[in-house]
Amino acid sequence: MDALTVPVTRPPAHGLRERVRRARARVAHAVSWTPPTSTEIGVVAKSAFAAGVAWGVARIVTEVPQPVLASLTALVVVQVSVRASLRTAIERSIAVVLGVLLALAIGDAIDLNGLSVGLLLAGSLGVAQLVLRLPASAARQVPVSILIVLTTVTSSQASYGWQRALETVVGAAIGVAVSLILPASRLVDASHTLHRLAVGLGGVLDAMGSGLRQSWSVGETEAWRRTARIVRSRLVSEAAEAVGNSREAARWNVRDRGHVDVLRRYELVLARLERTAIGVSVISRGLDDHARVAGTTHRAMPAMGSLLIALADAVRTLMDAVLGVSDSTDVARSLEKVRARRAQCMRGAFRRARTALEHQAEPDGFEMESEWLGYAALLVQVDRIVGDLSAPVPA
Repeated sequence: MDALTVPVTRPPAHGLRERVRRARARVAHAVSWTPPTSTEIGVVAKSAFAAGVAWGVARIVTEVPQPVLASLTALVVVQVSVRASLRTAIERSIAVVLGVLLALAIGDAIDLNGLSVGLLLAGSLGVAQLVLRLPASAARQVPVSILIVLTTVTSSQASYGWQRALETVVGAAIGVAVSLILPASRLVDASHTLHRLAVGLGGVLDAMGSGLRQSWSVGETEAWRRTARIVRSRLVSEAAEAVGNSREAARWNVRDRGHVDVLRRYELVLARLERTAIGVSVISRGLDDHARVAGTTHRAMPAMGSLLIALADAVRTLMDAVLGVSDSTDVARSLEKVRARRAQCMRGAFRRARTALEHQAEPDGFEMESEWLGYAALLVQVDRIVGDLSAPVPA
């Protein structure tokens, strides 16, 4: 029978050594690396290509010896056009050009100091992120561009007037052309980000399941909670950005035009995985909170550990079915394993509840009641995740 809080005697860790270990773990999780998708690699290549071409063309068209603004504008236009529909990409490109031209005008007209630069950057970031609703990664490009433009204007020994504006337009045109001629496949991008999300969720569940099969403490639960938070925030956001308007973007992308139904399937599955990520995060938080309250190391919970590992396999199997690697039969088989593990955990929860009721008048009665309620709360989250995974795989 699993017991949520049976203490095991363990010598306390050395204070400084424990703090260093936790600090190292926090840094490692904060910069945790995930394999890039083909779209992310393609954006790097297209950005470099557009910037280089813009520099060369601007040198020919204008008299500016170092057309930094052309390369900069091309780079930003490619960045803000990623995962955008044709209309949105053009709107964002126009906004970038207007922002650069405005910075040119302001840089020539006013004295730059800490206050004026701060206000300009705050205003540009606010417009990009709050008004134009650019993705955070693209929105950050705009104030950086403004700052580079201001530096270019103030450090230039000669004034090129309208040629700097022409240089900016040349860069924007090349950026738009590269984005249109070499569009990223939203189908591939969406499938890669969804697969990465499912693998991340499965990894967190596997880590918690393996950890619960042996004695566990705050050190382990902290790591589980941080990893679950990364999956819930970063990987879910990346998948949502990739899948979000993919069907609209597919209309002008010759590579994706015939796969609108598949993109619709990805949209439906994304909603399930988002809820699954929330449930996994809640499970990790429940284990972490309980470990902090108890302040002790706990004996193994093999039944709950096996349940979480089976759940991890079900999440990955569902994603394989969506991507066509497996079928609904495999999903059903994996869910049967989850239900079998859950039944074993429920029997343990009932026994724990009965014991708590029998000893509720004793001094440790409240603690025993809290233990089995926490155990039951874990099963509730598992049930919610299973409910999403049990829905038919979208056709």
